[in-house]
Amino acid sequence: MSTRQKIDIVFIDPPTRLSLQYKEANKKMPDNLPSLGLCLLAAVLERVGYGVAIIDAAARQYSYQEVLDEILVMNPQYVSFTAMTHTISSAATIAQMVKDKQPSIKVILGGVHVTSAPEETLKKYGLFFDVAIIGEGERTIVELLEALAGNRNLAEVAGLAFLRENIFVKTKPREIIMDMDSLPLPAWHLLPDMTKYYRPHLISAGGRTSNHLLTSRGCPGKCIFCDTSVNGHRVRGYSADYVLEMVEILHKKYNISDIQFNDDTFVTLRKRLLEICDKLIKKNYKLTWSCDARASDVSKESLALMKKSGCWQIAYGVETGSQKVMDFLQKRVTFEQINNAFRWTKKAGISTKGFFILGHPTETYESIQETRNLILKLDIDVIGVTFFTVFPGSPICPTIREYGKFDPDWDKTDTYTIGNFIPNGFTAEELIEFRQQTLKKFYFRPKYMLRQLLMVKNLFQLFKLILGGWKVFSKQVLIK
Repeated sequence: MSTRQKIDIVFIDPPTRLSLQYKEANKKMPDNLPSLGLCLLAAVLERVGYGVAIIDAAARQYSYQEVLDEILVMNPQYVSFTAMTHTISSAATIAQMVKDKQPSIKVILGGVHVTSAPEETLKKYGLFFDVAIIGEGERTIVELLEALAGNRNLAEVAGLAFLRENIFVKTKPREIIMDMDSLPLPAWHLLPDMTKYYRPHLISAGGRTSNHLLTSRGCPGKCIFCDTSVNGHRVRGYSADYVLEMVEILHKKYNISDIQFNDDTFVTLRKRLLEICDKLIKKNYKLTWSCDARASDVSKESLALMKKSGCWQIAYGVETGSQKVMDFLQKRVTFEQINNAFRWTKKAGISTKGFFILGHPTETYESIQETRNLILKLDIDVIGVTFFTVFPGSPICPTIREYGKFDPDWDKTDTYTIGNFIPNGFTAEELIEFRQQTLKKFYFRPKYMLRQLLMVKNLFQLFKLILGGWKVFSKQVLIK
């Protein structure tokens, strides 16, 4: 973008608690990926002629003041934040600073948090945000800017929430976007250097330069801990050709050698999955990729094709080893499907990752031990063990207090630390100790360590193994 172009709107991905901690310690963030949502919104507005900028504060490890300084230099008419629950207070802090320094700037809020809890959020932070976008924002943002410019009444624009004389107003819902290919390509060019500022967690990186894509929206699942208020349950995806176009841009223009498909439903769209695999094989890009998958959605045939097309890792959300808890979560996945998925994936030559949650509602000492037993039984290469966290908009949220101690503080929605929920019968210390002991038992099995060493095929994989092993050892053994 020309430095002389006027900036009409600045999109902000606010600092996270972790990015601020690393900045204060003068250390580089260990993992970070760009907001594809902001890249799409920016591309939509560029297409209709707006001057657009993106400030990824987490990636750049900016302080609040540094974000404000950049905004003031650009002097836009509009500033728009995206925020998840754990970053809403960060977004509000900067929004307040903007309003204090430049009250004429219209400040917009979007993202999963305000979509899930619009009234509560605006009543708490309404002095700092002029309006919120509810749900998918690509169609709404264009009409919203027209309204803010004085051409339309806000109440006539679908997909908005705002306060009018301290009265909460929510306009009619915006229809979801069915034709994903009608959206422009993400505005990656507005981000900082892709290979310098972005990297996934080491265990999720299949190459030295790795990034991610979201190629579909909507999830048919109805798990009680998930909030699907933004994209809903109706699954929609880019066509295989469109996905390949995005892959090619990342690979050839931005030198990305590994791609994470972070869709909830990448494998669920079976026909499209096979088309993408076939096209990747024909293109022969020499890149690797990974994805998340439901254990019920993979087959031996699809896994073989995925491997051939470059898939090196699949992550499965298992969550628990207890049938009782699984039923309560409404996962609609059987343990037979889980066992098959891990066995078939390893047989296809693809690395496995398993996600597990401790401290569910209805959790007991028996069920939590069943989870540990399953972790040690399954053929898994990497595990992620988090704590049950309650998010606004999730089905469990209204009744969560029936099952344990709940702290509604939005800042306490970090799944890797004991945050806002402790189930009846447990203490925070017990859950933390169980997690630590589970990680130690999993990673320090002699047979497991030997198998991981034998899987090393190049220097990068050896580097990952050594560094990953040291991190686990330092956190689980040296630090008590």
